[in-house]
Order: sequence, then C-alpha cells, then structure tokens
Amino acid sequence: LADADKNNNRTSLDRKLDSNLMLLVKQKIGSQELWLLPQVEWQPGETLRSTAERAMATFLGDHIQAKVLGNAPYGIYKYKFPRAIRTEDNVGAKVFFFKAFLQSSDLSKTKLKADYLWVTKNELGDYLKSEYLKKVNRFLLD
Repeated sequence: LADADKNNNRTSLDRKLDSNLMLLVKQKIGSQELWLLPQVEWQPGETLRSTAERAMATFLGDHIQAKVLGNAPYGIYKYKFPRAIRTEDNVGAKVFFFKAFLQSSDLSKTKLKADYLWVTKNELGDYLKSEYLKKVNRFLLD
C-alpha cells in the first residue's frame, strides 16, 4: 500500500497503483464550482483534438507531457443551459471527451493550475453530480 493510499491523498499519482487514475479539476460553471473532467471552450479554427490538448495544457501546465489518443472523441456529454442564460442561438453545450495518457508522472516541479484530484472510476461518484456521472460512466474505462 502506497503512502498516498494510507493517507487517502487524492492529489497524488502515487496511489491506487493497480488502477487507472483520472484527473478531476474544480471549474466554475455559471455560479457553481464543480468537479469535472478537464474542459475548455472550443475556439473557432481548432480541431476537437487541439481543444483537448489545450485543455490539458491549461490545467497541467507545460512541464507534464500527455498524449491524446486519436482524433475522434471518446465520448460526449450534452446539456441545456439554465433558462436564465439561454439565448435563441445558444440553448446548451456539447462537451467532447478524449482519452489521454500521462507520459511523465513527475509532478514535483509542477503546480497544477486548479484544485485537482486523481481518482479511480469508482471514486468519481464522491465528486461528480449524478447526471454528469451517469453520462461519463458510459465511456470511461476502469
């Protein structure tokens, strides 16, 4: 058992060494701070993959190397905005997910740019809202 497991340190990659870990970051959505898989808004001219790469750079910084697998999204989550912020042209959003692997796991020199956690699929329910969890669980692997 790793020290991070004994201390339940979910900010460490040195835990649950027999499982895949996923990065969760706390992001402001509307007026709420929510735990989410990392996401950023798509910019015109970007491919979905380059948006995913920018999301990783935004949260992981420049010192951590991660590789996005493929050019097609691994999953999608669609939702409607609250009525108060909907417009005729903009009633909701689609979030596309890509699978990526860390190629370097030495986070000692890196300060992640948000509140973050490294969690297993089974731990996602401790942090994610149930509707979001239900959708992302469809495409996440253990």
